[in-house]
Amino acid sequence: MSEDFFQKPFTEDTNVKLSLYKEYLKEWFPVFIAARRPFKKVVNLFDFFCGPGKDSEGTSGSPLIALEILKEYQEYVQDTTVEINLHFNDSKIEYIETLRKNINESGLPTDKINIHFYNKDFTELFPDTIPKMENAANLIFLDQFGVKYVNEERFKVLIGLPVTDIIFFISSSTFNRFHNDDNVTNVIGLTSEEIQEKPFYEIHRLVHQKYFELIPQEVSYSLAPFSIKKGTNIYGLIFGSGHPLGMEKFLNICWKEDEETGEANFDIQGDKKLCLQPSLFPEDNDKRKIPTFQRQLEDKILSGELKSDKEVFVYMINNGFIGKHVSEVVNRLKKTGKIKIKHPSFSCTTVLKPTREPKKIEIL
Repeated sequence: MSEDFFQKPFTEDTNVKLSLYKEYLKEWFPVFIAARRPFKKVVNLFDFFCGPGKDSEGTSGSPLIALEILKEYQEYVQDTTVEINLHFNDSKIEYIETLRKNINESGLPTDKINIHFYNKDFTELFPDTIPKMENAANLIFLDQFGVKYVNEERFKVLIGLPVTDIIFFISSSTFNRFHNDDNVTNVIGLTSEEIQEKPFYEIHRLVHQKYFELIPQEVSYSLAPFSIKKGTNIYGLIFGSGHPLGMEKFLNICWKEDEETGEANFDIQGDKKLCLQPSLFPEDNDKRKIPTFQRQLEDKILSGELKSDKEVFVYMINNGFIGKHVSEVVNRLKKTGKIKIKHPSFSCTTVLKPTREPKKIEIL
């Protein structure tokens, strides 16, 4: 990390990252603290690379963002029986001391919120915090600088934690720059050949794919990437959840940020250019992400491979799309008399309700 990172205003790419984090916190906290009958008695937010809490202009970093969101939900915070813990760590003691000061001066309410401060290297602290995650709902935010901390071993520990969502930042362009350095590529098992075969703007997609390949077959876990461009460098977030509701909420946030691909703060594959300036050749226009997915979805429905709204929902989430993308296909097939389905839903809270029977798709 640059020594003066927090001595300057946050750059646009950092603001994109923090915005996605903020929007997910807005969705995550109420799931546990607004429930009338909480299914977890403890909620933990772990921010392992927290920094001092502000940039040079006073813009809130991740720790203050968490407290600001909880302020918005003060009624829930005061009424809930759930224990709320915020765990802030940074390896620089001066950052932790400044963060304490910034929190005290912020005026943000901390009543009924337990704030824990640590000043340790992540590799030392992480194993010690795992017992705290047991029998709790956890969100782990890893805003690392570089690539080394979320290696294969720690990644498998993270995805094995129950009721735990993860958001981690990774400097994906580092793999491009050091594709011949085994110390870098071996972090997640990339090869120099794999890296060189990809255009630079797709490096985060490749990194996401390698992490996905590390998930054991017996583990039900989903990942979603979001690429962030700064100059000629590509960084990115990777979100992970073992529950479709978490994935649905994060994907909704990403598609609001990027209406064409749902995965980047830039035109990652010419999708926007194709949309604004359609090609004279229809096959070129069909290469855009949304039409490609919708065409594949239609084929799977009409072939009988996807037999219910529940199966369509799972296929949708696993491919990084949201309800409106599948509703367009299903409604079109219904209107053209190709299928019949009564009152389908593509929302997690409805379609995965234990007492609800999946709505069957009848091919006409």
